[in-house]
Amino acid sequence: MTVEVVAYDTAHPGDVSDLARNLERFDASRIRRLALLVKTEGNSDVNDYSREYAMQSASLAIEKRGGQALLGRSTFLFSTGCEGAMTPFGYLFVDFDETGAKPVHASALAIGCARSRSLEAEEIGTPAHADIVADAVRQAMADAGVQPAHVGLVIVKTPVMSFLPSKSGKRISSAYSKAVGALGAGLALGEVDRTKIVQEAFDRDHSLYAKRAMVFSGAELDCVEILLLANRPGAPGRLAVHTGYLKDVLDAKGLRDMYAAAGCRIGAGGQLADPSRVVATMIKVGVAPDGKLRGHRTTIKSSHIDMDKHVRAAMSGIAGSILGSTRSFISANTVHQAPAGGGLCACIVRDGA
Repeated sequence: MTVEVVAYDTAHPGDVSDLARNLERFDASRIRRLALLVKTEGNSDVNDYSREYAMQSASLAIEKRGGQALLGRSTFLFSTGCEGAMTPFGYLFVDFDETGAKPVHASALAIGCARSRSLEAEEIGTPAHADIVADAVRQAMADAGVQPAHVGLVIVKTPVMSFLPSKSGKRISSAYSKAVGALGAGLALGEVDRTKIVQEAFDRDHSLYAKRAMVFSGAELDCVEILLLANRPGAPGRLAVHTGYLKDVLDAKGLRDMYAAAGCRIGAGGQLADPSRVVATMIKVGVAPDGKLRGHRTTIKSSHIDMDKHVRAAMSGIAGSILGSTRSFISANTVHQAPAGGGLCACIVRDGA
């Protein structure tokens, strides 16, 4: 199994012309897994359907290329919000069978995908929900053929509501769903103890957090979906995933440290000297509960503009100044995905050969 990653731009949420051109590069019959990680513009309000429109358009493009068979082997993780210096775009992950391919390095990028069953209404936002996430992450590890130590990043999409009738009528927030998903991912990776995953901990006990998970939530699905990135020993290919950590939304050094650890060179001005080696960058960062940044008050949490929009706009400028590109997958709200106010970053880098 060899993994390729391609970035493609979109002119609007329904534009799949660049995606379709890139799909033509691959023999659909040899694709074991296909995944899309996409940032699409939109206001993220409850009546914003740009994400659903983008997903439907991408689904039709994939079905046109490889029929229902390829569509059934595909995973979609779409996120709304391209504020600041961020291009609406997507990453296309293709894991294809390459019989007889020999490894170039000791390990290389592998992907794993999984989808849980539909959640019952009464399970949403409970420890049982976290257990379902954990099981899905374990399935994705098995799909990739890796152990927890090999995992670089787990991307989780988790529901905020069930499509099934509810007896209790309760609803949870998007942030709460992310909190549950993060602790479930941390459980599967051995980073969070199961005994600590109780109802009272969700979005409250911020000493608990996963270290390699980015979690998203949505009302458009009723199951848990996973895209897992790992470096599998003996895998063919020239790509590898690397993970780093951010102290806060201003932590440019944290990004540079991640790229440097991945073998990239940093120029005198702090920008990447070899940006063409970086095929993907993913960042998720939050804000401290009091809204302060490095000891000073901000209006990030008190403005009429949604907090996540502030964060994405600020982080896109910092990331763009280092990468020299507007193509970065940037998201906000790291509840249980990093220490309070901190963040997680990851990159996929091609070797220097």
